[in-house]
Amino acid sequence: MKFISVFAIAVAFLSSQAQAHIAQPEAAELTQLRLIDRGDGSAPRWMPLGQALEYSQKSHGEGRCGGFMDLTGQKPLLESISPKVEYFRLSLEDRPLTQAEYLSSALPLIDMSRVRSTVEALSSNKNRYYKSTHGAKAASWIADQFKGMARNRADVTVELYKHSWEQPSVIATIAGQGPHKNEIVVIGGHLDSINQSGFGNREMVAPGADDNASGIATLMEVYQVILQSGFRPDRTLAFMGYAGEEVGLLGSQDIANAYRNTKKSVVAVMQLDMTGFPGAGNQVVFMTDNVSPELTKFSQKLMDTYVKVRWSTDRCGYACSDHASWTRAGYASVMPFEATMSTDNKAIHSTQDLISKLDFNHASAFARLGLSFMAELSK
Repeated sequence: MKFISVFAIAVAFLSSQAQAHIAQPEAAELTQLRLIDRGDGSAPRWMPLGQALEYSQKSHGEGRCGGFMDLTGQKPLLESISPKVEYFRLSLEDRPLTQAEYLSSALPLIDMSRVRSTVEALSSNKNRYYKSTHGAKAASWIADQFKGMARNRADVTVELYKHSWEQPSVIATIAGQGPHKNEIVVIGGHLDSINQSGFGNREMVAPGADDNASGIATLMEVYQVILQSGFRPDRTLAFMGYAGEEVGLLGSQDIANAYRNTKKSVVAVMQLDMTGFPGAGNQVVFMTDNVSPELTKFSQKLMDTYVKVRWSTDRCGYACSDHASWTRAGYASVMPFEATMSTDNKAIHSTQDLISKLDFNHASAFARLGLSFMAELSK
């Protein structure tokens, strides 16, 4: 495609109103060529970022998740990603559930009023855009919350994971005990937000209550209950808030690829991206593409045993969230979602992604699933 056509596509992505509010250097960002993998089986190709975001916006309008992976600048993995390397594998077939006694006392500690308060705090930011001071401050706030909850635990560390843009990712780690301490169980979600009509504007209004303050608040509640209950894991537990998900899974790619290249033994990853909008009623929907089928089946077993909420399955169709970064790096991931693709929250990526649209009873199922996941797989 000729450059003049590429530029026209990128500019067409912006509404005339959005263009009027975006400074020239920010608007120019949309014309920068990026290596984009749509995760739908087609080969990655170079296109302007504006075209990738236009695709994302169109997909959401059609009731599908418009995710993509921006591979620009990613260092190649040091080993082939297919098949998965055996030392990353955790045997899940017929794996017994051993944490019923612990979970019987820990699950009632989940407090959804705390989850609501966290969503309120995060969505009160003007935005959490990955290239804004607001987004960087939100990441620091999350890190401070992690540190405050763990002030009496010497086995906890909290890290701001730096990237090449303003917003860091956040990683809180509870160190494992004993011979399996170098194996890692991850629960994560992205901490950035975006308003697609004003992309590139560092002062856009993007509350992102559902997408993804709800997921971050849910995993933070899992973290708090584990600490509050005095739980000591055998495997190391990592709680991750990823930067830059909305523009191509950037933060999670940096982390997953770095972990793979340094041969970290991540045995399981759960992604919480939107947990509060009950579009398909009171059920949890497991995505079946770009995930581990075995880990998904194990998580469904956790649903039946500990959560006791209906579940179903659906497909994103492409790399719709950060679980795809871990899957591409050769790790086992699972993606429980709040709705089917056809019934998802149409207010996301806009000024209307507000807490008033959320149901925290629905979100509680994800908190119970996340706690069960971390407890069972840590032993």
